Amino acid sequence: MEAEVETRDRVACELVAESLRAGHDVQVRVAGSSMVPALWPGDALIVRAVGPADLSRGDLLLFARGGKLCTHRLIGELDDSGALRLVTRGDTALKCDPPMSSDQILGSVVSVSRDGRQVPVVASRRAKMLSFGIRHSGFLRRVALKVHALRRHS
Repeated sequence: MEAEVETRDRVACELVAESLRAGHDVQVRVAGSSMVPALWPGDALIVRAVGPADLSRGDLLLFARGGKLCTHRLIGELDDSGALRLVTRGDTALKCDPPMSSDQILGSVVSVSRDGRQVPVVASRRAKMLSFGIRHSGFLRRVALKVHALRRHS
């Protein structure tokens, strides 16, 4: 069963990557909670391919890691002996992701839909404060996810 899920995830990554390379926007659903409150489980993201020159600090980037799709925020760039490396991190994560090259980026989030309505892609000041709290408090994280789950099912 686990091998089937892993295979399905890898095939999904390849299909999304090929669609974006072909110039098509792609819709993906958020499954994890590393970007709460900017992105919640169940949110629908529209992702568009971008080139390295189009990337800006704060962008929500889609990439594949370990055979799964991941969306994290671009927080900076490193220049490793002439090779530009991008640094991303989930808004609630304590540590940054390993640096990656720009060719590992599949696309950038251009639209977020939650419960049938559009929500801003750019994090508000309130959202930034909440993500800081969630990043440093497991209790606050559990409460926020529970409240979100209750809202979705009511």
